[in-house]
Amino acid sequence: MAPLKQKRWNFFAAVALLLALVLGVTGISQLNFSTEPRTDSLQLSSAPRHQVLRADRTELDGWSSLRSSPPGQESFRLDASDADKALYRVQVGIYSTNTYDLDLSVPSFAANGYLWMSWGDALQQYLDKNNLGLEDRIILVNELLSDADPGLRAIGAAERMPDGSYYQLFSYIGRFYIDRASFRHFPFITVSLPIVLEADDVDGIFEYGNLRFVPDVENSGVGLFSGIIGWLKRSWSIAEYRHTYATNFALGGAPAAYSTVVYDIAFGTSSWSAFWRLILPLVVVMAMVLLVFKVRPDEQDARAGIPITVLLTLVFLQQTYRDELPQLPFLTFLDQVYVIAYVVTLLAFVLVIWIGRRYHELEQLPKGHDYDVMAQRLHTMDEIWPLTVVALSSVSVALCWFTLPPGS
Repeated sequence: MAPLKQKRWNFFAAVALLLALVLGVTGISQLNFSTEPRTDSLQLSSAPRHQVLRADRTELDGWSSLRSSPPGQESFRLDASDADKALYRVQVGIYSTNTYDLDLSVPSFAANGYLWMSWGDALQQYLDKNNLGLEDRIILVNELLSDADPGLRAIGAAERMPDGSYYQLFSYIGRFYIDRASFRHFPFITVSLPIVLEADDVDGIFEYGNLRFVPDVENSGVGLFSGIIGWLKRSWSIAEYRHTYATNFALGGAPAAYSTVVYDIAFGTSSWSAFWRLILPLVVVMAMVLLVFKVRPDEQDARAGIPITVLLTLVFLQQTYRDELPQLPFLTFLDQVYVIAYVVTLLAFVLVIWIGRRYHELEQLPKGHDYDVMAQRLHTMDEIWPLTVVALSSVSVALCWFTLPPGS
């Protein structure tokens, strides 16, 4: 009767575990929050834009520095027509001289450089009438509070150019918010460092139909010291967007929309550096799980201790790299790899206990056919465990990578 009772206990334990798993997944799903759909949007305009990006890398991970897809032919034609009718047109160029202090936990970065603008008589008349400088009506939208002087700092007064336009050079320095990074691909990550320029529409006259920015794609660029140690500079871009707010600011009518220039430098991690620093230690630790059944069967304590040691090491390793990242509402690629590692380690521990009990039963059996069959079965399990783990883990990791959303 003892074996029958034991089998019944094992069956009820498995049912209880499955029920607890279902209830846990159901409860977590009900507690999970959905994303608020009503947010601002950016749409590429018909203005000239610049992006330097290797095509093979784009095909590999889907990354683009641009915040939206290009407009269709009809939308492009209508937007270009509206741009020609705009009362105020401002050409904008940006040149980053220094980029530094990248902090993914916020996420933010520090930068300084130069920005220049040229504009026509209509805008200059508005500025003269209100005794303003252009820096009083143009802001850096994604600038954060910092010790540096906020906003743009004029370098000299506005100059009248031979073609009748006005030109002025500015410097900027500050800390800026990062809106895009491929955190899902971590540790093989690309991060976008943007400088976002937009009108501060205090008087309600600078909406998208009245004021349009034109990126100076020919003269904008990146300086000698715009790189960040430990990161590879991947691309830079500058483009005009239609920034549509999810509100009309209680003024009635359609949601407010403004012309916005986004200057962007994209950096990526070195794949080899990420492998040696984060992937290789995990591979070495998991190799111990592969070898757990190569320990002699009579050393049951040693067998059982290996998965426990590996589990504690996995927790420590994961916490180490998670400190580099902000709180994310999803699992990164490396998180998913660690989930696979946890499952494999748990299975190894369960099998160690189960096989240990079978070896104990084997010792009670007399020599004969039943003894040989059970001994061969246990030996086979010891032999196929490493191959099974390698095959299933490799397939699982590949599925995790290829199911990542492109560009995220």
